Amino acid sequence: MEKIKKDQKELENELSFLQNIVNSLPAIVYIIEMQKPGDISSCRIIWMNKRGLDFVSYTQEEVIAMGNDFFKEFLHPDDVEVLPLSINTVYALIDETVFVGMYRIKNKNQSTYSWLYGHYIILNNFDDGSIRQMLVVALDITDKMHTDNQLVSALKEINRLKFELKFSNISKREKQVLEMIIKGKTDKQIAKELFISVVTSKKHRTHLIKKTGVKNSVELVALTMEAALH
Repeated sequence: MEKIKKDQKELENELSFLQNIVNSLPAIVYIIEMQKPGDISSCRIIWMNKRGLDFVSYTQEEVIAMGNDFFKEFLHPDDVEVLPLSINTVYALIDETVFVGMYRIKNKNQSTYSWLYGHYIILNNFDDGSIRQMLVVALDITDKMHTDNQLVSALKEINRLKFELKFSNISKREKQVLEMIIKGKTDKQIAKELFISVVTSKKHRTHLIKKTGVKNSVELVALTMEAALH
């Protein structure tokens, strides 16, 4: 009985020691967990160190209770938009265990965002191989983003991910149609070259405009050129 108590005390001391170390780190440390395999909407934070909690001005319990809404509340809207693509990219490179990325986050009492540079470390996976938990260690690099080149480079990377996300659900046939739209082909010309009806050609064009969230073919071409997907 005495040995059990001694072992328990040693474990408590070790846990306290480790907690002090993690809370003393000059970084925001948290654990992301997917509740369902491959379901981005089930992604949530299940633990965050003291520096992270102080940064967002919430308690551990409040962060956990927010679930997936935490990301919508604190991440920059553009970064929230590319979150699914970022996670899916990690799935595609599942053989790797450590990833890095930049994103913006804000305090609940502020409107300005800070730049964070995060290291994502896979802790464990679901049976299907998809990621279940990741440890994130993020450094605030806002003060280092003081040159125009650094800021432009970071924003370009985020925009690239946004563009890829918009085009990620386009079918092979729609990509063929898109190539021809970029070349200025009419629906009649596209239909002739792809051996489809004009009605089908128009439907593909409409679907492309809808999927990418643009207003017309001109904006569709502009978006594609900017995304360098042509």
